[in-house]
Amino acid sequence: MKIRTKIHIFSSLMILTIFIILSLVICLLFYEQSLSQRENMLENQADAILNNYSASELTAMDNRELLPFVPDGGMVRIISSDSHVLSTSSEDDDFENLHAVFSDDDDFAIQKTDGHKALIYHEPFPDDDHPHGMIEITQSLESLSENMSLLIMILAATTVLAIILSLVGGGLLTNLLLKPVTSMSRTMRDIQKSGEFKKIPLEKKSKDELGVMGETFNAMMSQLETNFEKQQQFLADASHELKTPITIVEGYTNMLKRWGAKNPDILQEAIEAIHHESQRMRDLIQQLLLVAKDDLDQGELNKERVDLVTLCQNMVKPLIRSHERGINIAAGSDQLVCTTDRGKLEQLLRILLDNAMKYSDKEIDLFIDRQDGMATITVADSGIGIPKEDLPRVFERFYRVDKSRQRKTGGSGLGLSIAQSIVTSLGGTIEVESNIGEGTRVTIAFPC
Repeated sequence: MKIRTKIHIFSSLMILTIFIILSLVICLLFYEQSLSQRENMLENQADAILNNYSASELTAMDNRELLPFVPDGGMVRIISSDSHVLSTSSEDDDFENLHAVFSDDDDFAIQKTDGHKALIYHEPFPDDDHPHGMIEITQSLESLSENMSLLIMILAATTVLAIILSLVGGGLLTNLLLKPVTSMSRTMRDIQKSGEFKKIPLEKKSKDELGVMGETFNAMMSQLETNFEKQQQFLADASHELKTPITIVEGYTNMLKRWGAKNPDILQEAIEAIHHESQRMRDLIQQLLLVAKDDLDQGELNKERVDLVTLCQNMVKPLIRSHERGINIAAGSDQLVCTTDRGKLEQLLRILLDNAMKYSDKEIDLFIDRQDGMATITVADSGIGIPKEDLPRVFERFYRVDKSRQRKTGGSGLGLSIAQSIVTSLGGTIEVESNIGEGTRVTIAFPC
């Protein structure tokens, strides 16, 4: 069953139930109030008779004397203590057939005569403190029945009208409330069929729950579209990065097949090129695997006590020998011991030092310090630098500032992206400062 139908049925049943309960309460109150008014009127009539006549006069009075006290469409009669009718005055002859029964208590009764209900009031009158007779006043309840019937008809018509209005109003309200939901469902079906990312057209900025749901859906679609585009771009860039070394390897392999095996120079060149490109592919694939994993293999930290000064010294020694480049280390003290993940920190420093080596021909400076529970390591070079407009994008995957120059260095554009993820896993931050022609400073800070 659709939500629209459920809302219609539920709202109609609720309104019907409410109107039935209200109608019953109104009818009951109207009946009780009308009956109470008639009882008071009959009681006042009986008191008026007792105030004007004595007991002996009441037993001797004739029918004409009772006529002024007869209610509209009713009857008054005097009944003796032995249940004999002494006198009667009536506007309805049917009431005279009512059985006369003496009662020594003043009370009310409702009886039927010829299909009509009548309200009867008995009030005894004493003589020497002993009941001598009784005044009986009767009034027809036919007008009350007619009023009750009319009231019931009005309430029934009102209930029917309310149900009709509730169905119409419920339909309008349902359309208003379910419009974002319907639009969302339609948009989802379109997305499923076409495979394109679409948003719900929101006419007005609504602050209610449905409006917020529509805005949330559109924001989710934007995020999914952005992630999809990044994924597509990632696949395209990864394919492009792998295509170059594979093409080089394939070219040298074809050359070796033709005449390289007979020419030692070509053979040596091919071996070195294939070896170099295979190393590039290995490093690139490792980086791609890290990037492909959502958390870059940043699970639980294997924390241990690490001397940052010793760690940096051990890392720069092989780099100094292999690149024949000076790397200067400046630390706030001879030892800077921190509790952190040694493996991730080494990987992070390796990326930063490798970038500094690639884009600078001069010495590299490494600054180590600790302050307020945070350790900071800065890698500074005097290389080509990065333009100001490119600094916000250096952490994007595969982003290159100068594609042609970076191609010569063999970079993949993944290093700083991975570095940022490692720093985040360590609970720290990374900042890049650079000027064209003056060099670049990369500073990482993490809890120590």
